[in-house]
Amino acid sequence: MKKFRMKLPVYIVVLLALGAACGVVAVVFNALKISAAANAQGVVLLILLIALAAVLTALCAGVLICPCYCVKNGRLYSRMGLLRTSYDAADITELVYFKAQGKLVMYTSSDKFVVLLLAESKHEDFIKALREENPKIVYDNKINETD
Repeated sequence: MKKFRMKLPVYIVVLLALGAACGVVAVVFNALKISAAANAQGVVLLILLIALAAVLTALCAGVLICPCYCVKNGRLYSRMGLLRTSYDAADITELVYFKAQGKLVMYTSSDKFVVLLLAESKHEDFIKALREENPKIVYDNKINETD
């Protein structure tokens, strides 16, 4: 298994950190309010709000802590905390690096594409790992989209 850490844009990291911080604040605030709740309905509502805030915190923190791509057993796995997707390496037809935008794009046999969030220094190792699983993958460099 080969792992490649995702390179998230700065604004995404900031938004996820704010989301996680807001979730923590909401959990603490609602936990303190439970003792002041006058009836059972208020307690249940606060518990639901705590659960919702905890899920928000887990999602945001998970994406911040462990975003990565894994190549193993003929598949490409994309993991961002609790969110996971996988692609069959045999379905990947082409990888294109657009230099002007600095983006690596993966195309599949079902005419879908995925923009991969990898540091440019990791592209070569990532492509090599995918080609070990599927040697038919074509790699191309383009200056811009019309190239």
